[in-house]
Amino acid sequence: MDIFEILEKVGYYGKRYLLPTIFLVIGLYLLKMAVIPVEEVLADGRIYPVEQSSGFLYASLFFLLASIVWFLYLLEIVQTTVGYAIMGVLVICSIYLIVTDFSTIKTKVDYDVSHEIRDLDIRARMDDLKQAEIAYKEMNGIYTASMDDLIAFVKTGKKMKILKEGSIPERKISIEEREYLYQDDRPLDKFMTEIEAAALAKSPFAKTDTTGLDGFIRDTLYVPVMEAIFLDEKRIATRDKIGASLDFHVDSLRYVPHSKIPVTLSVGSIIKGESLKVSTVLIEMYHPMIGEKDDTLFYSIGSLTENHLRESWKD
Repeated sequence: MDIFEILEKVGYYGKRYLLPTIFLVIGLYLLKMAVIPVEEVLADGRIYPVEQSSGFLYASLFFLLASIVWFLYLLEIVQTTVGYAIMGVLVICSIYLIVTDFSTIKTKVDYDVSHEIRDLDIRARMDDLKQAEIAYKEMNGIYTASMDDLIAFVKTGKKMKILKEGSIPERKISIEEREYLYQDDRPLDKFMTEIEAAALAKSPFAKTDTTGLDGFIRDTLYVPVMEAIFLDEKRIATRDKIGASLDFHVDSLRYVPHSKIPVTLSVGSIIKGESLKVSTVLIEMYHPMIGEKDDTLFYSIGSLTENHLRESWKD
C-alpha cells in the first residue's frame, strides 16, 4: 500500500468518524462544566462561583450517548433506522437542555450582580445620610428625624470649616508680643501656642517676623454643606472606594437606592453623667430586592439608646 492509498484511507475514516468524535468531545466538555463551577466577577471585584444546574449534566450524558450510538452505527453494530432515531432524539434533548441551562445561569448571574450593586449603593447612601446628620448636629445641636429638613439643610445649610495654613513658630513669644497680647508680666518659659500664633499673625509683628507668623492662618469659616462635604474630592473618593454605581443627588437621600422605598430616620436622646442630654440617631434601610431571596438584608447606622454611629454591616 503506497502513501497515497494510506492518506486516502485516513481521510475516509477521518470524515466517517469526525462528527461522532466532535459529539464525544462536546459531551466530555459539558461534563467538565457540570462538575466544575464557573467563576464570575462581581461588581466589587470578588469572585463568585456559579455551579451549573443538573441540565448541564443531562446534556453531557445525551451527547456522550449520541456519540456512542453513532460509533455503534458506523461499526454496523446497530441498524441504520434505529441509530438515526436514537441520535436524533438525543441531539434534540441535548440542545434543549443546554439552551435552557444557559438561560437559567445567565438569569442567576444577572440577579446576583444586581443584588451586589444595590448592596454597595445602599452602603454609600447610608454613609451620605450619616455625613449629613453629623453636619446637621454640628450646626443645630441635635440630629433630625425629618428627611425634608435634612435635605433642605444639605441644599442650603452651612458647615463650620477650620482654615489652617502654616505651622506654629517654634519659639517663645517676645516681651513686646507679650505686651501686645496680655499687657502683663507672665513668664516667657513656653513655646508659642496656636492661639497666640493666630493672634500675632494679624498683628504688626507678622510683617517683620521671619519664623513663620507671616502666612500663618487659623480661621473659622462657614461654607455650604454641599461644597464642604458632598462635592469635596475626598468624599467623592470615599464613595468610589465603597463601590457606589450611583452619583450623589441630594433629593435621592430620602429613598433606598434603585427604589422608591423611603429611608427610616429616628432620633432620641440619652442622659450622660448627671444631666447632660445627648442626641442620638438611627438610620435604617432594607435591601430593595428582599422577597426575592430567602434572607433579608437589613442595614442600620447609629442607635437610639447609645451614642454612636456604627454601621451594622461592620459589626
